[in-house]
Amino acid sequence: MNNAVEFFKENVTSFAEANELMGRMFTVTRPDAVFAQPVTQGEYTAITASEVSVGLGFGYGGGGGYSEEQPQSSGDETGGAPSSGFGSGGGGGGGASARPVAVIEIGPQGVRVEPIVDPTKIALAFFTAFGSMFLMFSKMRRQAGG
Repeated sequence: MNNAVEFFKENVTSFAEANELMGRMFTVTRPDAVFAQPVTQGEYTAITASEVSVGLGFGYGGGGGYSEEQPQSSGDETGGAPSSGFGSGGGGGGGASARPVAVIEIGPQGVRVEPIVDPTKIALAFFTAFGSMFLMFSKMRRQAGG
């Protein structure tokens, strides 16, 4: 697979730059990131197909303020001068990842798609489902008993 995981770390100072960066993040999902270059051995050709995930978020904020001249109090050193202020900022982040999910095999007998099984993902799904069922049954027993 051709380096399907890409990271960007840049200062973004405007909405237009944020949109440009977002567009560059989604170039990670190009076809050569999803389908690897074919590998041929004799009469067989194999192509790896991958799942590509991209996430991105940005946020901006701003503020301001103004204080009109106030009467001078006993401890005021500014003499009641008017003041004003303004602040703004933004931030964002994102990432992309890919994992193989299938191998497409092309041979004399035709095309065959073999899934790539991820035992870790299956185990996590099992424990998540088991934990959810346990919590649900516990809550149902408490409500039925009380």
